[in-house]
Amino acid sequence: MFPKKYIANVIYKFEADSPYYHSFTEFKGNRPIEPFNVERIRKSMKEIGFLDSHPMIVDKHDRVVDGKNRYAAAKSIGEPIFVTVSNTDNLGQLAIALNTNKKNWSLLNFANYWAQQEDDPEISRVYRQFLSYKENNNITCGVLIAIFEGETSRAVFMKNGGNRKFKEGKLDLSRRNHIEDTLSKLRQLKEASLYDPISKATLRKQQFQEAMLQVFEVDCFNFDVFLGKLCRAKHSFNKLSKRIHFHEEIMRIFTEKEKKC
Repeated sequence: MFPKKYIANVIYKFEADSPYYHSFTEFKGNRPIEPFNVERIRKSMKEIGFLDSHPMIVDKHDRVVDGKNRYAAAKSIGEPIFVTVSNTDNLGQLAIALNTNKKNWSLLNFANYWAQQEDDPEISRVYRQFLSYKENNNITCGVLIAIFEGETSRAVFMKNGGNRKFKEGKLDLSRRNHIEDTLSKLRQLKEASLYDPISKATLRKQQFQEAMLQVFEVDCFNFDVFLGKLCRAKHSFNKLSKRIHFHEEIMRIFTEKEKKC
């Protein structure tokens, strides 16, 4: 149909008895195989086969960059598979683009993806540390990214493409002392109020966390003094929802006459 000089890539067909049929492996970081999707694809394959117009994409190491659900469905019924090889040097970005164009990934999906990358140990190390902080602290991904960036809210760093940087595997751990100090302060709030504990739901609210980040950056704010006053204070944190109101309540407690615990 078209002259051969315009061919940019080729598609390989492997029957079930081919030595290559079962040789393809998982590309680390992609989301797990979804049984519902596999079953849906399997039913479609029984009717129309494994469409050669929609081949699996693999890298030069035979890792499936895109099409793992199709591959699982085809193997379950012995259907021939069609494969094309990507020669791009940026497989991580390719895998993310292919997957997020089909179904939006959460920030946690991106973190897990980069944490499992074998081709760049440094990126993997940074994102594994991010996941460790996430697991051990009652904090949202968005606020944790803001802390990594040295910002007081998601809104600030989002203006500068904060999530895009995170999604592209460019998370920076250079502010490690700041990150761990901030997370330590947030953890201390869990047991800070003697008579009226701040609820777990409140502690996890992005608006509450951002209000705390905001006061942490105020020169005259002393966190230890605030904790001491919060000990016996009658607070309204569990009734609030907006960041500005959380901020007002924090400053009210901080500036009121000190009560010894």
